[in-house]
Formats: sequence, C-alpha cells, structure tokens
Amino acid sequence: MGPQNMEKLFVYTDGRAQTDPGEAGIGIAITDKDMNVIEEIARLIGRTTSRIARYRAMIEAGRAALAYSPQSVIFFSDDQHLVNHLNGVFTTREPHLKHLLEIARGVMDNFPQWRVNFIDHNVNRQASHLVEQAFHDHAQAKMGREHLELRLLARMATLDDAHLAQLIEVAEKLERRD
Repeated sequence: MGPQNMEKLFVYTDGRAQTDPGEAGIGIAITDKDMNVIEEIARLIGRTTSRIARYRAMIEAGRAALAYSPQSVIFFSDDQHLVNHLNGVFTTREPHLKHLLEIARGVMDNFPQWRVNFIDHNVNRQASHLVEQAFHDHAQAKMGREHLELRLLARMATLDDAHLAQLIEVAEKLERRD
C-alpha cells in the first residue's frame, strides 16, 4: 500500500548491535489505528552501538511516517532513556546522543501531534523481529555471494592463461558499465 493520508499512526521501533559496538540493524513497524501493518523496515545501518541504533531507528521511523501525512503519531520504544530524552523528561550531556536527539525532534516536529511511549520489550516484539530479519537477510545475501565466488574460483582453475585473460577483460567491461 502506497503512502496516503492517515489520521493516526502507531510506530514501533527497535535497534540493536550484534556486539557493542558492532554491526547494527533497525526494525520499524508502522500500523494504522486498527493495528493493520502499513509498512515494515528491516535494515542494517553499519557499525555502531545498540543505543545509537535505537536512536537511529526512531529517526528513520519518523521519516518513514512522514510519507503518510498523519495528524497524530505515537512512537513506541523499549528504551526508557530514549523515550525520556525525546519527551524532554531529562537531557543528555553526550554530544553524539544530543545530535541524534536534535535530528529526531526535528523530524517529529513535522507532525501536528506526536509523542513517544515506553513499552515492554515483549510488547515490542514486531520491531525486534524486524531487527533480527535485517541480520538474517544480510547473512543470506553474504552466503549467496560466497557461493558465487566459490563457483567462479572453481571455473577459473580450469582455464588456460589465454581464457583467463579474456575473463579479466569481460570483468573489466562489466565494471565500467556500472
């Protein structure tokens, strides 16, 4: 379903690094007021900490929700610090978090009404599952590439020098096309 006007959205967010810091992923589930899922995001964001991944998930969730032009958005996170920071309950002295908070608030302020609610990790299962899906999809893609590379190496081992030189020329032409 493409973006359209929605009166009220519920947005569930999560982020996690595999090691802290490490490869990190975000998960976002956007639902309408009847809890119908209208968009899901499961994506890796590079190397960072779990805490920063959760802030980045909130920013991406806000950006994604903007496409639906809602009157009201309620964001959910199981990170109490993030929720308190965004709601202005307390501030942070950490410059990198302060910067992310400013970005998040800048995105949120595009909505006529918004708030961020803390929810238990078990209630936030949908967003957590999407983080896991991002890691899984990446692992599958990596395995697929490794399989292709092994097939190519096996073929290259059977080629004489002249054919190997031809293969290199074809590879260079393919690179230039991109």
